[in-house]
Amino acid sequence: MQSARIRSRTILGVLGFLSALSLTLACGAAGGTGPTTLSITNKISTLGAGQHYEFEIAEDHDGGAGFTLHLSGAGTLAPTGTSATYIAPSVPPTPNSVTVTATAANGSGASDFDTFTISAAPGAVISISPSTFTVTAGGPAVELDISVAQDDPAATFFAGVSGSPDCNGPCGSLSAISGTAGGGAYTVEYTPPASVLEETQQRVEVLFSNRPNSTPGLAFVTIEP
Repeated sequence: MQSARIRSRTILGVLGFLSALSLTLACGAAGGTGPTTLSITNKISTLGAGQHYEFEIAEDHDGGAGFTLHLSGAGTLAPTGTSATYIAPSVPPTPNSVTVTATAANGSGASDFDTFTISAAPGAVISISPSTFTVTAGGPAVELDISVAQDDPAATFFAGVSGSPDCNGPCGSLSAISGTAGGGAYTVEYTPPASVLEETQQRVEVLFSNRPNSTPGLAFVTIEP
């Protein structure tokens, strides 16, 4: 049995996560007067399969109530602060329509949405499952499934987990990737850090180092003290 090859790197960046289809976020301008306004400021019409995109949400005069996010269609929505990262499925869905909706949580009815389609990827697409999960610092390892569409037995993986001051370095570690090279299905174990200063949300990424047209896989983990 031929094993998939892997090297590791640290991927910087902090992203939040979403384990359900909707979530209330406490942000937006609380002061001032006037009606509540909310808008998605960077809408798109299409996104490549397996790619991720960060939607920016602008909200004013919400009284500090924040807003909710809702995903209709395939993929994963991972919100953070005043933005939300959408991860597209590995292949275009049927029907091919995805809608991200943001709604003010103060009952004003202010909302905005973006509906877009998913286009086919030009090369291999890596997906990680589950795409959002929760662990406890010092807790047991979690097995993640890696699926690769248009896999290549000659490809080499890179994998890593982001770092944060809350973790005093990398926010956990990844084992060697297990599986038959070119088989399209692999596993990797994520081990949480021994401790964190406070709850933190991070990301796990897997990508090919020698396939320029490939799309990396992304997952979000929240680490509780």
